[in-house]
Amino acid sequence: MNWDDLKFFLAVCRMGSIRAAAKLLDVNHATVSRRINSFEDALNQRLFDRTPRGYLKTKAAEEIYAEASHLEERLNLVERKVAGKDQSLCGEIRVTLADVLAQRLFMDDFAEFAHQYPDINLEIIDSARSFNLTNREADVALRISNEPPEHLIGRKLANVHRACYISKRWQNEIKNDDWLAKQNWIGWSDKMRRPIGKIARDYPKFDSKHSIVSAVLQAEACRHGMGIAVLPCFMGDIDERLIRIPPYSSEKKFELWLLSHPDLRKNTKVQTFVRFITQRMNAKKALIEGQRYSFIAQRDTFN
Repeated sequence: MNWDDLKFFLAVCRMGSIRAAAKLLDVNHATVSRRINSFEDALNQRLFDRTPRGYLKTKAAEEIYAEASHLEERLNLVERKVAGKDQSLCGEIRVTLADVLAQRLFMDDFAEFAHQYPDINLEIIDSARSFNLTNREADVALRISNEPPEHLIGRKLANVHRACYISKRWQNEIKNDDWLAKQNWIGWSDKMRRPIGKIARDYPKFDSKHSIVSAVLQAEACRHGMGIAVLPCFMGDIDERLIRIPPYSSEKKFELWLLSHPDLRKNTKVQTFVRFITQRMNAKKALIEGQRYSFIAQRDTFN
């Protein structure tokens, strides 16, 4: 039995479809389909029921899945143990993080790390999905979370603050309380139309229009005057086309964590990367926590 066949099999079991498994494995969906068909032929067993809801495991597949998962866990353990003893400053580091973090906060740090350590290749995986560090889907994760997994080691880099922004084209109008009260939030989804917590208490009167889930697209919509966006301060406070609205407050929403697997605590290149990013984030902590906003500069803009 080919271990590669088992990897394709496990991916389809977990994702429930050929296309989702292909995306997980970063291969063409036709490749996944071909490997699954070949695996079924080799075993002379039907492993999945193809239904409108996706690929459902048969009884035979359930049995194989349990054993294959144990095998995968053991192989990953061996791989982590070997990687954990790596003392070199060359090779690859797989880093996973959400696209908004990659685009707006970390890319300059990644570039500087690559410049200082030219023999290390960074594989940057921009995804909101929580990649499995135990299975070596990634070596390092940068996650916005208030409850990072207990089985991982890591450090909290900062509290992620958010604030309310509007297009700078309205910088004179927002002095007028009546005008400001007629503006609208840019909603996230049907179930998340308005913020809650401190921001909701500070800005209670706005209606909600539109639905945009992506923070990157929320910021773009806000720049073009579609409404008021609630954005991370590391995005809004350095955007020359956006300004905060009165009363200019921010609130802590999440925590930013840098995580890796305990088996990699002695991996030289991973730990070098961890120390480098930690130091760089210390320099950006005020921005992330909303402290770089200049109330005096905002006041002077209006006067």
